[in-house]
Amino acid sequence: MAKPNRLTPETFLAVAEMIAAQLRIKEADRWSPHICRLKFHSFTSEFPEISEPQFMWAAEQWIQGLEPNSFKRYPTWKELMAPLYRTENGLANRSWGFRPELPGFCQPTIDQLALLPGTPSSVVAPPDPHNAEAYVPFQSSDHPLLPPAADESPALTPEKWADYINWVAQQEAQMADA
Repeated sequence: MAKPNRLTPETFLAVAEMIAAQLRIKEADRWSPHICRLKFHSFTSEFPEISEPQFMWAAEQWIQGLEPNSFKRYPTWKELMAPLYRTENGLANRSWGFRPELPGFCQPTIDQLALLPGTPSSVVAPPDPHNAEAYVPFQSSDHPLLPPAADESPALTPEKWADYINWVAQQEAQMADA
């Protein structure tokens, strides 16, 4: 028996059919149930923490966000999950976590959060694969005019901004005294 709210192959197939119908993919080009089972395993290996309500909500949000006059194709998993996760260049980035403004029924559980990667990383490949080290994002913990990189909280709040302004003033005062 499946765990409550755990994504099942049947729900995955139903959502795949819903997307195919929305994209007006002809019947002969749609995924068969056997292919859908393979796609289900592909999806759950990339996004193992997703529950059924989250998957259905993200798919519906993706469908509602389609432009009516643009060419449409079946989404990649990262495109489909973009409404649920923080995004990088329009793609869901699991290592950045879930979006903070999700509806109540889509809020991640503690078990789901435990399945997310521990360290943030990019989902976008560097433009030059032969010089990938040149595209490592800059992080600083000791630069006097940058906030510490260790603060990985989801959003800038008025309190955080005030703390940052005070921190910059302290750093400027220390530099003036030196």
